[in-house]
Amino acid sequence: MKRFFFIAVLTLVAGMISWAQSSSHQYVTVVAEPDHDDWTYRTGEKVNFTAYAIKENVRMKGTEITYSYGPDKLDAVATATVKTGNDGTAHFSIPGAKEPGFTSVRMKVTLDGRTYSSMTNVAFDPLKIQPTTTMPADFQQFWSNAVSKAAQVPMTPQLRHSEKESNDRVDVYYLRLQSYRKGNYVYGVLTVPKTPGRKPAILRLPGAAVRSFHGPNELAYEGFVVLEIGVHGIPVDQDVEIYRQLEEGALAGYTTIGIDNRDTYYYKRSILGCVRAIDYLCTRDDVDSTRIATYGGSQGGMLSIMTAALSPKVSALFSYFPAFCELTGYYHGRGGGWPHLFRNPNEPNLQARMEVSRYYDTVNFARLLRVPGFYAWGYNDPACCPTSTYSAYNVITAPKQLQVGRDTGHWLYPWQVANALQWLKNQFHME
Repeated sequence: MKRFFFIAVLTLVAGMISWAQSSSHQYVTVVAEPDHDDWTYRTGEKVNFTAYAIKENVRMKGTEITYSYGPDKLDAVATATVKTGNDGTAHFSIPGAKEPGFTSVRMKVTLDGRTYSSMTNVAFDPLKIQPTTTMPADFQQFWSNAVSKAAQVPMTPQLRHSEKESNDRVDVYYLRLQSYRKGNYVYGVLTVPKTPGRKPAILRLPGAAVRSFHGPNELAYEGFVVLEIGVHGIPVDQDVEIYRQLEEGALAGYTTIGIDNRDTYYYKRSILGCVRAIDYLCTRDDVDSTRIATYGGSQGGMLSIMTAALSPKVSALFSYFPAFCELTGYYHGRGGGWPHLFRNPNEPNLQARMEVSRYYDTVNFARLLRVPGFYAWGYNDPACCPTSTYSAYNVITAPKQLQVGRDTGHWLYPWQVANALQWLKNQFHME
């Protein structure tokens, strides 16, 4: 288990862990310590902070700290400075938010020509945050029709066994699966435990990027058949240079490709491919089709919710800091989720694009969930801000559990990963 937790955290948060480590080991660490241990307040309640800067494990005396605050992901509404005293601390307060949401407090200290900074997000009645986006009247019909049409396309799966990546505990295969129309494919890596009998399965969904995938997936050592897929319709085992060229070329800005029309938007193919991957898992003799979960973070967290909402074959989900929540948030003067669309009120064809976004907003899929889910994120996430993720979480009526690491950004602590795994095992009655 220790081996799994170590590797899982690295893979779950991809490159963001290195960012977290570097920022937490700055020469000077700037801290805004709220007076509530849980960083959570009632709407309108004043927040008192103790501010300090630490250098070489010692609080710095007589140091000027600049702080600013404002709504989550929006511009600061006020900036001021305080100076630490003989005990190395200073104190300041900010007014409570007028409505449920998050306020970002940013701190910075300059020493020897270098600036060191930090961010602390405090919550105001986060479980009362409601989304600005609304569900189109034909939302369910639109997606039901799309899924039904895709189901008529033969999957024609092709598996290639990887001797190099297989071992005495698991077999690794590279999969090609025909998706929503003839000639369009989903590619992925399938890791199958060599234990006998039918096993629970996980569809592992990727965060944002254009990249390769390789086996074995560590979750398979916990007893799951794991299918990890890409969402770009390209093989996942190519040279890294190919993905770099695609990400900077044909797939640059893929999150907005075709966004002017709900039928041409890039993610329609991706979402239908995820559902098709679930269908494939259910055809396998080594998979218990009554125990299938979706699993992913950021873009993968969004797809985990969407797939679970659209496929009745999914029986549980794990979604951490899901993207695509509250896409119209910025238009309504509040923080929106990744990829932070509609920040420019003069954007061409803005109204039509926002209308399309309603068919792809994670919030509207969350409204449809009927299976239990485990969710995890932090208050300090700069990519999938908590104002957006709570907007989705709060509309979920299915059984749900949320674990928050308040000081985490776009990454998870090992205990969040461990608890999610144990929760999933409990859902599937695994030893």
